[in-house]
Amino acid sequence: MIITIDGPTASGKSTTAKLLAQRLGFFYLNSGYLYRALAYLLMRDKGYSLETIGDPTEPDIQTILDTKRLEYDCDSQGNPIIRFDGSNITPYLKTGSQIDQASSLASAHAIVRHILLDVQRDIGKKHDLVIDGRDTGSVVFPYADFKFYLTAPLELRAQRFMNDEQRRGNKMSIEQATKQLKIRDERDMTRSIAPLKIPQGAIIIDNGLYTLEETVEILYQMIRHNQ
Repeated sequence: MIITIDGPTASGKSTTAKLLAQRLGFFYLNSGYLYRALAYLLMRDKGYSLETIGDPTEPDIQTILDTKRLEYDCDSQGNPIIRFDGSNITPYLKTGSQIDQASSLASAHAIVRHILLDVQRDIGKKHDLVIDGRDTGSVVFPYADFKFYLTAPLELRAQRFMNDEQRRGNKMSIEQATKQLKIRDERDMTRSIAPLKIPQGAIIIDNGLYTLEETVEILYQMIRHNQ
C-alpha cells in the first residue's frame, strides 16, 4: 500500500507521515531528505553554492544519486537515515535554512527529479509506504492508495518554521520566517517541473484546526475505514 502526504513547508506533513507510518507499521519515506542529501553533497563535494546549485551538471547529479553510494533507511523510531559511501550524513541535513534553500533550488532541476523519481518508486516496490513531500501524490505515486494534502494558515506555518529554526540554534524573527515561507511557496508552486499542487483525488486536511495527534488519528481512521 502507498500513502502520500503532500503540502507546503511547515504544514506538519513530515511529522504526521512519520507517526502515521509507525501507527500502521509501514516504512516511512521523507522525500525531502533525499533532496537535502543531494544539495548537501553537491555543496560539500562538488563546490556548489546557493547561487549555482539550481543548475548542477548531469555528471555531478549522477555521481551523488548513485544508489550504490546514497542509501535511505529508517531507524527503529522511523527517523530517516541517509548514508553516503557508508557514512551517516543525516545530522548535516538538519542544519537550517541554507540546506532548506539549497534543496528547494536543486529540486527544480529536471534531471534531479527524474532520477529521484526512480529512487522513490523503487523504495515503494519494496515496502508498504507512507511518503511525504510536494509531488508525491501528483507525480511520484499518482495511483497511490490514499492521498492527503496537509495545509495550515501562513501565520501558523511561519510560527512553526521560526520555532524549528530556533531549536536548531538559528535566530529568526516571525517576519523573516514569513518572508522565507512566501518565497518558498511561490517557488514550489510555480516551478515548471513537478510544482506543488493538490493531487487529484487527495483529501485536504487543514491541520491548523487540529493537534498533531488529532491529525494523525484523522488520517488513520480514514485509511482504516476505507481499505
